[in-house]
Amino acid sequence: MFSLIKRNFSKPKGIIGVMTGKIMAQENKVINKWTISRLGIRRGDKVLEVGYGPGYALEYILDHYPVVRADGLDISETMKELASKRLRDSIDAGKTELMTADIGEANLPDHAYHKILSVNNYTIWDEPRNGLSRLFDALIPGGTIAITMQPREENASPNKTKMFGKQIYDDMRACGFERISMKFKRVKPEMTVCVTARKPRGK
Repeated sequence: MFSLIKRNFSKPKGIIGVMTGKIMAQENKVINKWTISRLGIRRGDKVLEVGYGPGYALEYILDHYPVVRADGLDISETMKELASKRLRDSIDAGKTELMTADIGEANLPDHAYHKILSVNNYTIWDEPRNGLSRLFDALIPGGTIAITMQPREENASPNKTKMFGKQIYDDMRACGFERISMKFKRVKPEMTVCVTARKPRGK
């Protein structure tokens, strides 16, 4: 059972997917709030979350930043079903759109979002740098992105966290982001890294 749940984390589906989504949401609660706080969300912003799971982070954004739009992209149809129930009122009010696609194939509009976040999702993208390039295009000039990772593997360690941070930092720089900043936070079960960056104005 535990090995099945572990394999399900990359693309949750079915009953096991529902269980996985709940586990992920509970474990990510603290680092979701931390990541959101680093974005500097303002009144009127359009926000995109990549890997929205059951919708807890999107719900938090909409509850705490009421005059914003918060969309989500996730590869899992099961997670879309869960998030759609949680965010039904916001969806009906036109404050949220939930999309299902792989980040490498997602049809995101250019210059559409002021802020983008992704928590514990980056390292399961098939081609992270390609996905990040798509998010670069989806940001407005001057927009901010925050990508957070907390190792959950059996060999998780602070060194693994630092390795994730360096990978994200290097990928952001290669994709044209500027003002790249790496911050660490001690959150059980392992040290966590959040890398933020800005899309240059005029791009």
